[in-house]
Amino acid sequence: MEPLADADAATATPAEVVKHLVELSRRGSEPIPNSDVLFSALAVVSHCYSVPVPSHSAGAIADALHQVHHMMQQHRLFAEIDPKYEYTAMQKATIEVGLRTLWAHVTTYQLHNALIDIVRTIDPLPRAIMYWKKLRKRHVRATLQDGPMEWFLPSSERITIDEKIRSLEATLEEHLKKVGMLKELTSKSMNESTDIVQLTKDMQEGLRLLELVHSTSGIIPPRKGEGTFMKMDPLPFVAIEFADSIFPDDHDGIVLAEDVLESFQRLEENLNRFKRAQEQFVSCFKFAMARCFPPSKLRQRWLHVTVAALCVTTGGIWVFNNQKEFQAAATTFRTALQEFFNEHMIEPVQAIVGEVILNQKPEIQDPGALLDTKLSLQRMLSDFVKDTNPSVSKEELQRVMNEMDMSVVSLQYEKQLSSAVRNLMSGDIVRMLLIQVQFIKKELMVAMGAIDELMHANQLNLQIMATVPTFIVFGGVYTLAKNVFAYIYKRTSERLFYDPSEIAGFLRNNLRDIERLLNKQNRSPNGQQEEVLGVRDLGFLILLLHQLRDIFDSYKMFFQEEEQERFEEDLNDLIEEGLLVSQQLAVIQRMYHSHPFLYTNTKATARSLLS
Repeated sequence: MEPLADADAATATPAEVVKHLVELSRRGSEPIPNSDVLFSALAVVSHCYSVPVPSHSAGAIADALHQVHHMMQQHRLFAEIDPKYEYTAMQKATIEVGLRTLWAHVTTYQLHNALIDIVRTIDPLPRAIMYWKKLRKRHVRATLQDGPMEWFLPSSERITIDEKIRSLEATLEEHLKKVGMLKELTSKSMNESTDIVQLTKDMQEGLRLLELVHSTSGIIPPRKGEGTFMKMDPLPFVAIEFADSIFPDDHDGIVLAEDVLESFQRLEENLNRFKRAQEQFVSCFKFAMARCFPPSKLRQRWLHVTVAALCVTTGGIWVFNNQKEFQAAATTFRTALQEFFNEHMIEPVQAIVGEVILNQKPEIQDPGALLDTKLSLQRMLSDFVKDTNPSVSKEELQRVMNEMDMSVVSLQYEKQLSSAVRNLMSGDIVRMLLIQVQFIKKELMVAMGAIDELMHANQLNLQIMATVPTFIVFGGVYTLAKNVFAYIYKRTSERLFYDPSEIAGFLRNNLRDIERLLNKQNRSPNGQQEEVLGVRDLGFLILLLHQLRDIFDSYKMFFQEEEQERFEEDLNDLIEEGLLVSQQLAVIQRMYHSHPFLYTNTKATARSLLS
């Protein structure tokens, strides 16, 4: 493959330029100077990122810029190149086209990175505006949340809520315009243009836009004081300018290898300035808007934290001064807890295991004692019947013994009661009383056997019921601790959402705003030609898409895996830049009727963060 001629240079695509540069770097025993690093750098920044959601490809874009900067730095420090090497006409055309393409692509990547940086920087502003608008309606709460640090400030240093809202809204509006301008230019620059002159113009326009978006233009800090004495603090900012020409002012192109090295050095310096501009912009933005952002959750709850700290301190002092009483109370509580746990958990569980697994059952009555009592009663009855009725038959005697029939004793007892005193001394009253005592003993032991059977039948139920107080107590303690933790966590954590219904509400509102902006772009009749959004609305659309993707990625664990996959597919369809507006609107409608959590507050298919 021959190097590009002058006539072909203006119409070569970036892919063709890379191929020719590869050929130059591999030609002969000595490659053409600077061609290897040029095609390597161009290959790094040749990928087209057309997805309009900044968070989707943020890492890849930043890595590519860092890699190009590293290549330029290493080439400047360690490359052994004759700076006076003179290129041929065809080599010059190829190298120059490659340089212009590299500068254009690096600038496009910088525009993408700036878009990512700006969107991430202004992402908290809508929530801050909403916070201060809600707080403006609650004067007492607003005063309390200011805290002592604001109370003791002089009036000339205080910032009213209305001023914070004005500053946030104005700053957001200006930066939405910046985002819109960046998006317009990145979409224009990422087209595979073959016109080198147009690429150079787009590159210069992009560098001027980078200077604008990283300036203090649009950063509107709040004014301090009240009435006509309001003042504004100056911003610590130093303007940074980018070199917008590939070659020095006294050069129109390249002739020697040192011209390419100087262009590489200018590109490296631009990358350094871009990084400094980003860092300075973020620090300046945070400095200017610091008092407009909502305070942290801990600072908002400073009164609660103070009261809790005082209570803990007071309790600690009391414990220190009354150590003996505290130790005695702790010992008593521990003993009571151990007894409660033994009675209502350990012993019932052991009994359940013994009955269900080991078949061990507690016995109240002794079976041997019952048998002995019955045999003794039978002998007593046999002797009594023989003594009182010697003529009784053996069958009758055997019946009385087997049935332990007390009627024979009762009849004699009734007869002798008529002469109770005489029979008490000479009759069988005492003997009959002892026989009745033995009968009562037998009946009691039989009753105890019945109680044993009843206990055996209900032993498992009783032991399970014995454990209920333990589950009630520990379940109540667990529920109380969980609710207290959830309350404290919600009041102190900086997390945005804790419940799937809150996330669904945010996603619904976000999709509604996206649909509204897309409808504004879909006003033409019969869909023949779509309206173009203004830079402000385009910036707002980019911010909404960024928030939609970011919130879903951050809280996808709330939803089931199948729901995640379907929603992510719809989300990818929505943010795909090649779709028509009508297709994007159809995707939103599909999302509404395909995902139940977007139109209901039910939590049946979702998990709470604090569950």
